[in-house]
Amino acid sequence: MRVAVPIWQQRVSPVFDTAARLLLLDVEGGLEVSRTEQFIGGLSLPARTHRLAELGVDVLLCGAISRELESMLAASGTKVVPWVSGNVDDVMSCYISGKPLDGRFQMPGCGRCRRRYGGPRRQDTARYWAGRMEETE
Repeated sequence: MRVAVPIWQQRVSPVFDTAARLLLLDVEGGLEVSRTEQFIGGLSLPARTHRLAELGVDVLLCGAISRELESMLAASGTKVVPWVSGNVDDVMSCYISGKPLDGRFQMPGCGRCRRRYGGPRRQDTARYWAGRMEETE
């Protein structure tokens, strides 16, 4: 499985739509087997979607993401796990080990901003986080 995380100063980038660097991790049997970085700065939303597909990304862990880009990525076959924050090594260690990305890795206000605009409610976000490992395996 190939997991991508937009990074900024060794942390998960707060907004994927404008992130410049992408960390790619290849995971096999619950272990990280390789790690590379890609520059994605300046790419349009369709170009970002195309680039992730070219790179063979199965799962994108990210902070905030626009609905448009999230929909494009889902349509291209990339699973998006939004609202993630924290040190990228800590996030990846937790994710790879199969532990839930609990509250310490969720962006402050997770789910509240989308609720105002008709997006998933807090319960949907919690369900999204709780079932993420079953869907990616």
